[in-house]
Amino acid sequence: QANGLLALRLAPTEAVLLASLDGDTAALDEIAAAWSIETAGLCFPVPRMDSSFRFAVTGAQGAAMFAKLCAVDLRPRAFPDLAIAQTSVARMNAILCRRDRGGVLAYELLGDWASAEYLWACLLDAMVEFGGRPVGRAALAALEAEG
Repeated sequence: QANGLLALRLAPTEAVLLASLDGDTAALDEIAAAWSIETAGLCFPVPRMDSSFRFAVTGAQGAAMFAKLCAVDLRPRAFPDLAIAQTSVARMNAILCRRDRGGVLAYELLGDWASAEYLWACLLDAMVEFGGRPVGRAALAALEAEG
């Protein structure tokens, strides 16, 4: 969406809302402020900012790198842009979403904060074979600006 918000539908009654990578949570804050028990029905917010990690992996070799860690076929022809998988990555439960940036193949990986350090080490190890390296949010923002 224009505000950078991404809704990941995990099940008919479950979704994860992700703010833009620039850290702007205004859209999420607006949704949270509008929520009320009187009108919610069976919809309840479960904030994940303090319990989940969010990593991004970009580049043409992303699917090949993930093949070392995950059984889901993430190649572009099998896993289109904005596809979602709840799966195991390096034997840890995770959510994978393909979210291309500026025409560059990209994936977002979400999981339990307690596993973040372990999964980060697994990603660093897996990317070595493909010449990958950590780049940070500024590099992701630059990719989006190019698109």
